[in-house]
Amino acid sequence: MKKGADSTQNLSNALSWLETQALVSGWIWTGILFYIVSFVFWLRVLQILPLNIAFNLVNIEHIFVPLASYLFLGEVISPMRAAGIGIVLLGVWVIAESYCRVEERA
Repeated sequence: MKKGADSTQNLSNALSWLETQALVSGWIWTGILFYIVSFVFWLRVLQILPLNIAFNLVNIEHIFVPLASYLFLGEVISPMRAAGIGIVLLGVWVIAESYCRVEERA
């Protein structure tokens, strides 16, 4: 989505306030497709896990988005953000670990 937004920022049309010019970008359509795929996966996850666990585990995106931005878009990860990523990773691990222990007992 970021690449699509960047590639269409100089285009303009009569309805530019709707950002419809972005729909000419293949990157935008790829991003929309990935949103749809992620929604399908989210529905599948909700069939398997309780909502209180699944909703907390979705915070893993706060790890993957900055890392993907660093790898594919060349964005910088500051030390403060790296510390935040570590804290989120620890939180996700604690939630997943406790859920796995409960499932082992059942």
